[in-house]
Amino acid sequence: MEHAWQDFGQKVDLTARLREILINYPEGTSILKEIVQNADDAKATTVKFCLDHNSYPAVSVLSPAMGQFQGPALLSFNDGVFNEKDFESISRIGDSKKREQLGKTGRFGVGFNAIYHLTDVPSFVSGEHLVIFDPHCKHLPAISAANPGKKINFVQHGLQPSLAHQAAPYQHFGCNTASYYPGTLFRFPLRTPA
Repeated sequence: MEHAWQDFGQKVDLTARLREILINYPEGTSILKEIVQNADDAKATTVKFCLDHNSYPAVSVLSPAMGQFQGPALLSFNDGVFNEKDFESISRIGDSKKREQLGKTGRFGVGFNAIYHLTDVPSFVSGEHLVIFDPHCKHLPAISAANPGKKINFVQHGLQPSLAHQAAPYQHFGCNTASYYPGTLFRFPLRTPA
């Protein structure tokens, strides 16, 4: 199963760049606004939010360190599906592929990253892919500063049953992490007191 995971992550001195972005993007409702703008750019017609208070089992996850992110999370669903340009854009901070696309709100490649006010490990399911970002390179296995995240085609490689617990928190808004998902579901595990 390990070979099915592709290195996938945002590039730059990530933690320094994110710190800078967070200074310029205040906490609060601006985070939700950024999520809605990204959904609008994806031509989504529906956007839904859910505060998931559940804690999920953490035995069959990518690494023991990922267990701490199986708790409460903000979920954001939209009915747009990522294409290859979208995957590339979200992995490039401040160098968005939307820049050349008139009519796109998020053309500067920094808005999504306001989510780091809430979480250390944002993730999302779109189409047939699950993407997990780990900018601190502390939680996912076999990542580096050059590729601080993972992306898997879960339809082709499957997550069940070997990573059933890793997949469990995404079972919302019709997502099953086994078949093509006609939308995008973001999951932002909330920081909790240690």
